[in-house]
Amino acid sequence: MTESGFRSAEDLPEGVSGHLGNLILALADNKRLLGIRYSDWLLGAPSVEAGIACSAMAQDEWGHARILYAMMRDFGHDPSALEHERGAGEYHSSELLDRDVETWEEFLALNFLWDTALSVQFEMLAESRYEPIHYKVRKLLDEERFHFDHGQGWTSRLLSAEGGRTALAEAFGAAWNACLCWFGPEDDPLIGTLAAHGIVRRDAAGARARWLERVGPLASATGLAREADAVWASTREPVWEGYLAGRRRAAEGGPDEDSLARVRGDRNRELLMD
Repeated sequence: MTESGFRSAEDLPEGVSGHLGNLILALADNKRLLGIRYSDWLLGAPSVEAGIACSAMAQDEWGHARILYAMMRDFGHDPSALEHERGAGEYHSSELLDRDVETWEEFLALNFLWDTALSVQFEMLAESRYEPIHYKVRKLLDEERFHFDHGQGWTSRLLSAEGGRTALAEAFGAAWNACLCWFGPEDDPLIGTLAAHGIVRRDAAGARARWLERVGPLASATGLAREADAVWASTREPVWEGYLAGRRRAAEGGPDEDSLARVRGDRNRELLMD
């Protein structure tokens, strides 16, 4: 890095700390709940190998979430309370993760589309001037490459199967807007401020373009993406009605009670083991 870095939240310019803390919490919450959704398919996956992959990906996500929650201490929060003691309306997680995933196609919408959207946001932090996250992101992204390969492989496989394209088009279509909105509108003050100070390396439009570059080649088979002049674009514009910028989600609500009970149950097991 040629620019000087920020070693802690206290070093950040005025007005930047709150935005970065919000983004880190959103990443942590999404990682935590995505891990739960992956774990739901340990036994229901279409093959033994896929079930093993679900287990590995769930553990990755929980590990990533734990690292991110720990980072919130630098922003004045109790990491344990953030991870285990909040209500549904306090989570900064996508509506895609609010409840159980019912079909393998819906699972792939999370694995291929949503997990990739989170990874792209981490890519924007890989050369961040905020040093505590700059040094952690690279290892995290190494682990995420397996997630992308798994989602890409299964998506390609289903697109060539009888009825697979139709089922994927429905599942991907239902998740598409949430993914587009995750990166924020082009005038998003959170990402705009962070980009202006070198905390993230692309603005909202740039991050969204990077996501489309990664998922577009396969998503085009469902009619959701197209290529023009070597640039991938969405065939749908983001729908911002109802978007909650503070919680980084495109609809009201939050994780269902079963999901929250599982998070709290994990905490209870930790306390018993201490």
